[in-house]
Amino acid sequence: RIEVIGRNAAGIWQARTGAASHVWIVNSSWPTVRINEVLAGNDGAVERNGSFPDLIELFNEGPAPVNLAGMRLTDDPGNPNRFTFPSGTTLAPGAYLALDSSQLGFGLDQSGDGVYLFQSAAQGGAVLDAVEFGFQVANYSIGRTSDSDEWVLTQPTFGAANSIPALGDSGRIKINEWLAGGVSPYPDDFIELYNPEDRPVAVGGCYLTDQPLSAPNRSRIASLTFIAPRSYAAFTAGNGNRAGEINFGLSVEQGEMALFGPDLAPIDAVIY
Repeated sequence: RIEVIGRNAAGIWQARTGAASHVWIVNSSWPTVRINEVLAGNDGAVERNGSFPDLIELFNEGPAPVNLAGMRLTDDPGNPNRFTFPSGTTLAPGAYLALDSSQLGFGLDQSGDGVYLFQSAAQGGAVLDAVEFGFQVANYSIGRTSDSDEWVLTQPTFGAANSIPALGDSGRIKINEWLAGGVSPYPDDFIELYNPEDRPVAVGGCYLTDQPLSAPNRSRIASLTFIAPRSYAAFTAGNGNRAGEINFGLSVEQGEMALFGPDLAPIDAVIY
């Protein structure tokens, strides 16, 4: 149970008798398995049976084995049955289980995708865990931190605790190229960013806009979006609902564009 009171501009606290409250019950039987690491751009980092497939790792953070039978993994929440764990599949406490795309029957899109773990249909079919991401850096995975459970860029360590590499300074990202009024074979407007650093940079949560003064947060870059060292990432005009898209086009006659950090601190801007 939680109760909340506040105070007004004069510093007077609300009476506790008028507190807002909420009560809930913790489901102690909820499975302790979670998605722990995802590799969507395996260009030679992890070899499995002579190939380099995409990988998804589960981890049991609980003190008891978890029965995975009937649980489902997918990259499409509208199709939760893309992979179903067979009967007899368990995950020991503190253990990892890595599955590759040949086992799962589906791969992951390096330019942006998601992974979803569903409870078995017999147990109600709830989403147990999920992670969605934008552009990925080849041979880097994303994983959970051990202390805060936050998703970050990681070096592949399937079967062991996640390893977090140092990142470059996202404040040095540059607007490098743009297209306004595209025609075939490039029909869509786009804004391209360049990472001049020798390390990957995180741009997830940053904002691109064509109205830096009135709407600096117009189009948010998808969480867990990264740009490889000394490399590029292009964001095309669309509805902004998919990773790698911005929700605006660029004016042909004249315009401006800007990149802002997650805290709306300006990073780079262009007037044309």
